[in-house]
Amino acid sequence: MGYFDADAEEMLEVYLLETRQLMEQLNGVLLEADKNKTFSEDDINTVFRIMHTIKSSSAMMGLHALSGMAHKLEDLFSYYREQKGEISRIKPELFDLLFKVSDFVDNELKRMLEDNYTPKDTNEIEKKIEDYLKSLEELSHIKDAADMPIPAEADSASSRTEETEKKSETIPVGIPESFQKKPGVVIRIRFEEGCRMENIRAYMIIRKIGSLCSSVESYPQDLEKSQQGAEYINKNGVFIRFESDKKEEVLDAVKRGLFVKDHEVLRDEEKKPKTPPEKKARKADSPSETKEVEFLNVRTDRLDRLQNLSGELLILMLTLDEELKSRGMDDLREGTAYQVNRLIEEMERTVMEIRMVPVSKVIPKLKRILRDICRDQGKEAELIVNCGDIEADKSVVDYVSESLLHIIRNAVDHGLELPKEREAAGKNPKGSITFSAENTIGELMISVSDDGRGINLAKILEKAKEKHLLTKPEEEYDPQETLELILSPGFTTNQEVTEYSGRGVGLDVVKNILEEAGGHLYIQSEEGKGSTFTITLPLSLATIECTRFRVGEYRFSVPSRYVQRFFSYEENRDFIHWRNDKKYILYDSRMFPLLDLREAYQIEGAYPDTSLLVYVKSAKREGVLIIDSMYEQKRIVVKQLPALFGPGFRRHTGISGCSIMGNGKICAALDIETLIEKFTKEAVHERE
Repeated sequence: MGYFDADAEEMLEVYLLETRQLMEQLNGVLLEADKNKTFSEDDINTVFRIMHTIKSSSAMMGLHALSGMAHKLEDLFSYYREQKGEISRIKPELFDLLFKVSDFVDNELKRMLEDNYTPKDTNEIEKKIEDYLKSLEELSHIKDAADMPIPAEADSASSRTEETEKKSETIPVGIPESFQKKPGVVIRIRFEEGCRMENIRAYMIIRKIGSLCSSVESYPQDLEKSQQGAEYINKNGVFIRFESDKKEEVLDAVKRGLFVKDHEVLRDEEKKPKTPPEKKARKADSPSETKEVEFLNVRTDRLDRLQNLSGELLILMLTLDEELKSRGMDDLREGTAYQVNRLIEEMERTVMEIRMVPVSKVIPKLKRILRDICRDQGKEAELIVNCGDIEADKSVVDYVSESLLHIIRNAVDHGLELPKEREAAGKNPKGSITFSAENTIGELMISVSDDGRGINLAKILEKAKEKHLLTKPEEEYDPQETLELILSPGFTTNQEVTEYSGRGVGLDVVKNILEEAGGHLYIQSEEGKGSTFTITLPLSLATIECTRFRVGEYRFSVPSRYVQRFFSYEENRDFIHWRNDKKYILYDSRMFPLLDLREAYQIEGAYPDTSLLVYVKSAKREGVLIIDSMYEQKRIVVKQLPALFGPGFRRHTGISGCSIMGNGKICAALDIETLIEKFTKEAVHERE
């Protein structure tokens, strides 16, 4: 972090967190305003406050270019604030400019973590902001000259500020009890409204005056660590007691602190302490008594480490359980070891809950990419969201986010028609893309549907033939197999390379991302009516409730959410049939694929008479497994396969990962969807 000095480097993590949160808030406001082509008065004030905060905090970090750019935008929205009320019929150029600023700041935040970071120049963006503000002012002068009624520009902003300041004059607050019997000067500092992270602001002031004082302390204490303190300071201010021969210098340094609204000397050596009513003194000494829920920002890498440690504890507990069992120490195994195991499982569940984030977190990114590509291609579309309050592990949401960006690009670029084409086809000129998310049997299922032209299967086959992607005669491809050809590396039907498509790396990337995360992608399409892309992923990638079983000398596991029923192999032999050289079993008046793992993995030996049949059902497919015997149902840590196995190993074998048994043996994790697809290639048949 060579660019930042020691003090700024300590604050970098806080600055990045705060600024990212502000940019998320800004993007939400901009997307809604762009949709309505109107800035409400609340929107204008929000953008103004965001830019004001970024300006000040960036200056504190020594990021003067970023601070200057934010200052220019603050000036622009200060002009809008003076107009009173909402601003409508906004030019698209303003939104392009604001989104450009947003992208610039996001890119800078990412780069700040690099060792060789140097700020990029903002002169070009600042010039555009200045030119836009100048054009607004010129237009305002023209209206004045023509005696046209325009919104009053009276000092409404300043008068409102004065009124606010009058309303929020210093409230008498008692000196904290911990300062009562100590000598020195006691002051109370209040910060500007909306400056955020007041505890960190106060901590920086303490550091700033520390060298001028022989003794200094604050109330609340531990400012840099206390999120609770931020809320207390926001309501009551921060109390500082200091002893110094340079009192005036200290007070001057406090006055010049960032975001300091005012400060009040409550006591010094020559003055008697102020004695406010007892009730208020007690209130100042009891922060956040009415607080119901406390939130704490935690670095993701620390959560990742905690998750890994809880997973390792689960593995060690399995080993310990096996060891105690082999030594016949049942009392210890069923007593203390059982209780420890319960605590570890509870800790692991708690870690999973901590990592859960709303799936709706990805929506702003999708709206943004939809806006940009529609604007570039002259298309019109709206995003319809049916998401609710579904949550998933942060890493799962990150995987989903990247995949969805490619799917949205594909839907607009290949699926949606131009407004004139849609009108000619009897459709609404504005297309629609529907985003839906639901929790099904412990899985996250997300679908993205468009009402565009759909996928032309003949064109897909023609392009696949041209690129030598066909592995069998063209006429043998059914519609579903034809649709899956678009997932092949390098496949594209676009003749020209654009910013969004033409290189054949869109849906192929989606497929690889989902396979890495243990997910699946399904495609449905009807020509002339649209397409639907469906993603399924486990809600968490850390630990999975699994059913373990044995076939021959090998151990396998499947997620327990897929296991529907066990029944006897011996009693159901007569219901096994052959169709097209594939085994099927009649169960519940339906024919299901029968997955023979001995045959699939060339495991020697025959199934014993005590073998079991396991009916499994995933999000899109179902079938029956033959197993020798079952071990247990348990929450286990499933590790991804080493990169050495190659990206196609899962598709070719149906094995998606592995876990470690208590005796140290490897247990292969089966991918039911891939197994059924690979070893049957046929759907379930209804009995006639």
